[in-house]
Amino acid sequence: MTYLFAITGLLHLLALANIKKYQVSVAFFILASLCQTVITSQVLLSESEWSFNAQNACLVVSWLSNIIVLLAQFRLVWVRVMVHVIALVILTWIYFWPHPSISKPYVWAIDMHILLSILAYSLLFVSSLISINLGWQIKQMKKNVFDTQSMTINSLLKNEEKLFKLIFLGWLFLSCALLTGVMFVQGFLADGMGHKIIFSLVAWVLFAVLIVGRITKGWRGKKAIKLNLIAMSLLMLGFVGSYLVLDYLV
Repeated sequence: MTYLFAITGLLHLLALANIKKYQVSVAFFILASLCQTVITSQVLLSESEWSFNAQNACLVVSWLSNIIVLLAQFRLVWVRVMVHVIALVILTWIYFWPHPSISKPYVWAIDMHILLSILAYSLLFVSSLISINLGWQIKQMKKNVFDTQSMTINSLLKNEEKLFKLIFLGWLFLSCALLTGVMFVQGFLADGMGHKIIFSLVAWVLFAVLIVGRITKGWRGKKAIKLNLIAMSLLMLGFVGSYLVLDYLV
């Protein structure tokens, strides 16, 4: 595993070093994501059970974020920089400061809830990174600062369109995750996890408001970015925050 962690980290660093050479950077990014896939499967899964804690949750979200950015073909430099940096931080955290995890047997209903939750968090997490990048891009364009040829109105609109597709998909998965949680997870609102559900529900409402505002009133720009970041902050506070409290404070 040591060599695998080292190779994955090196590939992420090489992708970062070539970040302005899109095709070269993507090639290293794909290799890094493949290696991270192996790490994620080995850390998270076994033949009869899965292990989950704060570190594993962050690792899975990071891995899926890599895949989403690659599949969506985002050329936004700072989005790609952030996913590489986040992956490196998480890999370093897991390798040097591993934390015991609780293993649970596979149960299809609960596993489906977890899968839907992770997909929702990953999609919405990437949307938050894109929002940050677009906010910076809008600010630069207002100053008539054009750092790259891709910093145009057309590129901004295309990325904004992708952003709302991610938000809508993430919201759908989050809706399904909350529904399956109520249906299949015993003590969904108990076991000291009520705050997690409250944060998730508030975030769900805010994302719904954002989607309706986009469809009916054409919301975009600063208003959409701020609302997206607020909703994602609440969602991450409930998701990762809950695992951090359980792992390190309880």
